[in-house]
Amino acid sequence: MTTQESPVASLAQESPVASLAQESPVASLAQESPVASLAPTTVVGTELAQQEAQPLSDIGYGSEVAHSASCVVVDEEVRYISRLDSGVEILPIADALKQYPWVQDLMFSLIAPDFDDEVREAAETPHHPIGHFIWVKDGYQVELPLQSFTLLATPQQRQFIHNITVIGENSSLTMVSGATVEPNVRTGHHISISETFLRPGARCSSVSIERWGKDMVVNSYAATQIGRGARDETTTIAMSGLRDHRSRSVTYIDADGVSNDQSVYFAPRGTRRVMDQEINLTGDGASAESIARMVTDGGDIVNNTTLRAEGHHVRGYLGCDGLKLTDAGELSTTPGLVARTADAQLSHEASIGMISADRVAYLMASGLAEDTARALIVNGFLELNTDLVPEALRGDIAAMIATAKSGAM
Repeated sequence: MTTQESPVASLAQESPVASLAQESPVASLAQESPVASLAPTTVVGTELAQQEAQPLSDIGYGSEVAHSASCVVVDEEVRYISRLDSGVEILPIADALKQYPWVQDLMFSLIAPDFDDEVREAAETPHHPIGHFIWVKDGYQVELPLQSFTLLATPQQRQFIHNITVIGENSSLTMVSGATVEPNVRTGHHISISETFLRPGARCSSVSIERWGKDMVVNSYAATQIGRGARDETTTIAMSGLRDHRSRSVTYIDADGVSNDQSVYFAPRGTRRVMDQEINLTGDGASAESIARMVTDGGDIVNNTTLRAEGHHVRGYLGCDGLKLTDAGELSTTPGLVARTADAQLSHEASIGMISADRVAYLMASGLAEDTARALIVNGFLELNTDLVPEALRGDIAAMIATAKSGAM
């Protein structure tokens, strides 16, 4: 156990969870019961071109009529937004800052604008911010999934994205998101900042899939504030190779709040992934579970996750498992537990191993070729907990994961 500061501890200048107890800036708005439209209303732009739609569909983008709302950012432009359900507000972040002044108080409230050089550059840019603003109104249960995707279409492009999501008090949302490139894009730099606010009693279940060009550089920053009694379930899938990916995330969980996240990562030769994550159990009775599955086939993966207990009677678990397919590359995982209350219950498990020769031999004895046997073992290792995947998305997500695995490995 260490008392040194986590590498993501300074993402926020101070713990923002206390502000959840204050009145929500949207609480005074009308509590109408919205009714979904029969056809999506276009908020921004026009339908996507075929060369834009195809790579997005490969990572989960679907028909707008099957989603409560849809948003696509291409390069440095919010290309398209549509809305089917009036219980969801979805706008370009630049428009939301003008239309709803309280959104200005949320921007860079969970991630300090001077956190590092990349974030500072995004915060100080003279251009309008690019990204989405999603707000589910208080007390509203969104029936259809919402989708939000990012596409890098121009080689060598430097793309800054800033997204803000607010799930209102006692509301619920299922969300699928992703980021990818057009097939001809091999190089570029993607920088994303995501700030998410779950108000008391809210529930959010989300799946995110990434597929990048082989020489891409990606910096991602995410911060989530989970209110009293709120629940957040997140699945992250990152199977494609890229040159360098650095991910930093921090979560604050208020009293009786719950955070469950699972992730699968793959690093082929030439790929380096560094993930720093911090989970703060700040309120009494808060709980969290974080599971990471990592496979390296010659690439490097560094995973650092710290679970911090601030409140009383909190519970948390970290699971970090790695599989190394060759001698090349490096796999490092460091789970950390920090307790500041005597009644906290924290635990972790971490392992790094190789494919068992006995298991390969057993499968080959049943008639499988060696490569097929090895692939079957890796696929089993990367299996997701389907309970955390929204039921409406399970079939599509399973197919996309299978495609990602076959393409990556």
